[in-house]
Order: sequence, then C-alpha cells, then structure tokens
Amino acid sequence: MVAAVHQKSQQSTGSTLPPGRILLIGLGLTAALSLVPALRETLPAWAARPPAEWLPDLAGPINRFLTWLSRRAEIGPFEVKEITRGLAAAVEVPLALVQGVLVKGLEVPLPGGGGLRLAALSWWALTAALAIFGYWAAGRRAAVLVLATCAYFLVLDLWEEAMLTLASVAIAVIVGAVAGILLGAAAHRWPRLDAVVNPVYDVMQTLPVFSYLVPILLFFGFGPVAALIATVIYAMPPMARNTTLALRRLPPSVSELASMAGCSPRQRLLLVLLPAARQGLLTGFNQLVMLSLSAVIIASVIGAGGLGNVVLQGLKSMQLGRALEAGLGITLMAIVLDRLSRAIASRRPSHAAATAGWRRHPLLYGALSVLLAGWLAAQAVPASGDFPAALTGSSGRLLDDFFAWVNVTFAGPIGAISDGFVRHLFRPVKDALLGLPWLGVVLFVALLAALVRGAGLALASAAMLGFIALSGYWDLAMTSLYLVAISVVVATVIGFPVGVIATRSARLGRVTALFIDTLQTLPTFVYLIPVVMLFGLGDFPAMVAIVAFALPPAIRYPMDGIARVPKSLIEAADMAGCTRLQRLLHVQIPYALPEIMLGLSQTILMAFGMLVITALVGTRGLEQETLVAVSKARVGEGLIAGLGISFLSITADRLISHGAARLRRRLGQV
Repeated sequence: MVAAVHQKSQQSTGSTLPPGRILLIGLGLTAALSLVPALRETLPAWAARPPAEWLPDLAGPINRFLTWLSRRAEIGPFEVKEITRGLAAAVEVPLALVQGVLVKGLEVPLPGGGGLRLAALSWWALTAALAIFGYWAAGRRAAVLVLATCAYFLVLDLWEEAMLTLASVAIAVIVGAVAGILLGAAAHRWPRLDAVVNPVYDVMQTLPVFSYLVPILLFFGFGPVAALIATVIYAMPPMARNTTLALRRLPPSVSELASMAGCSPRQRLLLVLLPAARQGLLTGFNQLVMLSLSAVIIASVIGAGGLGNVVLQGLKSMQLGRALEAGLGITLMAIVLDRLSRAIASRRPSHAAATAGWRRHPLLYGALSVLLAGWLAAQAVPASGDFPAALTGSSGRLLDDFFAWVNVTFAGPIGAISDGFVRHLFRPVKDALLGLPWLGVVLFVALLAALVRGAGLALASAAMLGFIALSGYWDLAMTSLYLVAISVVVATVIGFPVGVIATRSARLGRVTALFIDTLQTLPTFVYLIPVVMLFGLGDFPAMVAIVAFALPPAIRYPMDGIARVPKSLIEAADMAGCTRLQRLLHVQIPYALPEIMLGLSQTILMAFGMLVITALVGTRGLEQETLVAVSKARVGEGLIAGLGISFLSITADRLISHGAARLRRRLGQV
C-alpha cells in the first residue's frame, strides 16, 4: 500500500518535466530547426555562419607572441632562441654520432690541429650483427627477415638513406622512452598531474604533425634535429600513458614490499616498480618505435632526410617508381622493428642457472664482436665497407613504365570509378555538410553528448566545435569532415563483414590477423604512393588511402568482439533453435556491439590521422591549411587549423567511446 502511494506520488511528480529534460527538448527542437532544409531558411544569417565581426583574430596574437618569444624574449642573460639552439646542438651530438657510426663516418679533431677520419661501419658487419640480434630476439624467421631487408636496401642503393632513418628513429626512441617513463611515473605518483597531462596527450596525439613543425622550426632551425624533436613530441604520449597504466596495474603488495625493505621513493620506483611493470612498459615501447618511424618520415618535410625524403621528392617530381621503392623499404623497416620490439616485449626473464659475462648472452656478445671486427676492417681497408656498385640497381623506371601502361590501358574504368564517386557521392555529401548551419551542428552534437554522457561532455563538445566556427575555419572543417565520413563508412562496409567472416574458422582468423598486423606496420606515407600511381591526385585517391589506413580496426574489433561472446550464450541460442544467421544477428552482433563501436571510434581516429597526409595529394580541408602553414611559416594559422582537426577527432572519439561504455553497462558486461 505504501509502495503504491509512493509510486502514485512519483507518477504525479513525473508529470512535471525536470529542467534538464526541458533543456534537452529545447536543444533538440533547435537542432531540428537548423538541420531540416525547409526550416533552415527561416534561420537568421548569423546562425548559418558566424558574421565576420564575430571572428576574433586568433592567429595574429599567436604569430606575434611566438615571433617575440623566438627573437627577443630572454631568460636571465640568455635569449630563448639561444637556449633552444643550445638544446638543439646538444641533441645533435648523439644524432651525428650515430649517423657517423652507421653511414657517414666520423671526423675526430686532433690536439695538434687537423682531424682523424674514421670510416663508418661496414655494411656486411652491420647486416650480420643485426641478423644475430634478430635471431636472439625473435628466432630464425626474424633473422631471415633482417637479412632480406638489408639486402633490399643494398641492392636498390638505399642503404645510406635507410641508415639515416634508422639513426633518427634510434635517437627519437631513446629520448621518447626516457621522457615518457619520467612523465608516466610522475603521473602515477601525483594523480592531479595525470588529470592535467591526459588532455595534453590527447591533443598531442591528434594534432597534425604539420601544425607544430613551424614552431619547432622557429626555435630549433631547419634540419634533422628539428625533425627529431617533432618526432619525440608525436611519439612520446603512448610511452607515458603505458607507463602510468603499467604502474597502476601492479598489486599494492609490490609497493608495500619495497617500503618494508626500507627503499626510498626513488629506489622503490627504479628498483622495484619499474622492473615489475616491465611488460607494460615494453608494450608502450613498441608503440613508441612504430610512431617514431612514422613521424620521422613525415618530418622529412623539414629536413629529416633518409627514406622519407626519397618518398617526398619522388611524389613531388612524380618519379613514383623510386618513391615506391623507398616506401617498400620503409615498410620492411617497420615490419622488422615491429617484430623485434614485440618479441623483446614478450620475452620473460630467465631464472635458470645464474651465469655471468658473455655466457649469459653469447649471441649479443657475438653481434658486438662482429661489429667491432667490421669497424676495424673498415679503418684498415676503407673499401671493404662499400657494397659493390655492380650489384646495385633500381626498378624505379620499370615501375613507372608499368604504372603508365596500367593508367593508359585502364584509363576508362579507373576514370569511370573515380568520376562516379565524385559525382554521386562526394559532391552531394560535401554540399550537404557545407549547407549545415554551424549553430545547428553545435547544438545537435551538444544534445547528443548530453544524452550519452551528461552536461560535462555536452559543454566540452560545444566548446570545441564553437572554437572551430569562431576561428573562421568552419567550411574547411566540413570539407575535411566529409572526406573522413565517407572514408569511415567505406572502411566499415568493407571491414565489418571481413571481421565477421574471419570468425568462422581459426585458420581464416589467423590469416586475417596477419593481414591486419601487416597493414598496421605501414607508415602513412606508404599508402599514398600506389594510389597516386593508379588514380592521380584529388579526393578520390585520398579516400582510397584513408580507407586502406583505417581498415585494420574496422576488421579487428568486430572480429575480437564476436570471438569473445560467451559460449553459454551461443549454446543457449543453439538450444533455442537459431540458425547460424539468426545466432549472428540476434546474439553475437548485439553482444559485441560495444566492441564494434570502439572499433568505429578507432577507425575515425585513424582516418583523421591519414587525412593530414592526404594534403600532399591535393585535398582542400583543414589539412591543406596546416601544410600551407608549414611552407609559409604561418604558425598561428597552422596551429588553429591543426586544433580544428584535433577537436573534430576528439569529439567523435568521446561520443562513441562513452556511448559504447553506456551500452556495455546496459548489457551487463561491466
């Protein structure tokens, strides 16, 4: 009786809508009024696009501030520019040392004047040492892969460029690992710092590299050092995040044991916590290596040199065969680094019979011995370090001729496909997005965010989209968004059924996983070369490159989500008489839906990551603005356009991630 009265009271109270719901309904009506074309005409002009007098000059103050900071600002007796150039000189020393050892040789000054010229390592010694290291780290197949990769660089006369790239990656990985571990450990110790740095990591990982190339150029100058610093900024966040997560996952007993043993905080971190979190740290290290390789290639725009420069020059001069050779070389290097770093990450420390000295790691000492022998041989007989020129060659011309034949022979079908996409899909979607009023989009997204997560996400989403509108880049943002939206849809249409089919058999799953792993090791630049060869420049080849780059999560997440459906649910569906299709549609896919949504979020993030690179093939959105900012040294414009891309990707990621979490709770999976 009491319950009935209470329920009746609640029902009577429920007849009055709470203020929050009224607000949501109001936002929904406003969004509908803005998004329906027939109603849109009734909106005032300021709701369609912000008036010019509303747009503040955001880029100007940034440009003036950075110009002042780089030219006239002082810290104590030194100018800021002198300090940054000093840091650049300090970073250049190890970089020049590694490059000298690997490929350029070293010039050692002598006390009496003059210098001593030391030759670089012999190619045969370095190849043999790397193969031995690969065998130690990952076994015979890895050693064969290392040998094949080195042979590829030698025969195609790309050895010098490959060693320059390897040197840049090595230094970037060392700097990024040290900085990432320090930041991650500090965030673990002080949770408030973690709350501050996490949004910064989000922006660092989603902000296009082109956006911060110009500020780096201002402070560190043009060349490999500036490229190295840009690489560290781009690749370091996963290392810091994985360090924090790995330390957090340790059981409290580990820290308590260190305290009981009398360790100081520094000893507890260095001698107990970090070694105990080794596996998590090495996972972050693997991501650091792969992102460093990807960023080093992008940084060739500001003088990084190496294989990325060969690709960039090949794209500029349309010598695509040579660019493809270098791109395949980057792919091989990425696969080797990925396999080796994964293998090292998964190695378990051996607690067998304790040994010391070279008996503990005879293969590593053997590799060092080979390196020493090769270095001494190169000093005694410098010609021993040169690969025979008669054995080198290039297939670039042949590849150019082949793709020219393909373009001529299949010009009709290729042109029809490209024109069909542009006419029937690209233009309508682009026009539709450009026709949307900014206010309606902001309110609609804010409403969606409020429903998914609450007022906090709604305010954040509205602020990020409002920033894009009031910065004057709304149309460019919609131009970028249309290409990403189409690419994500195409990737999902391809990836989802492939992921579902891959769950049908274990062998098919392994083949699909290998295909996905291979795609994920390819740097972004590599995707551009074949699509430019086949389809030329423009939005269509850009979409093909984005789809190829964003495909792995669109396949992997549905595959993993369906594979994790509990057997009890499948057995229950079978007992209820479901066919395989009914079981898939009514049990497996609904249960895996949160995982599939996370895959969609990752697909979107990767699509935005590739979008930045497609500016090189002529796309016209925010990504083009960031590239132009690099060429014209417009720091403010590049940063604001980059923030626009970053805010679009973060908004989409947060909406889908929180939606997936909410769905997971409703399904009782957490």
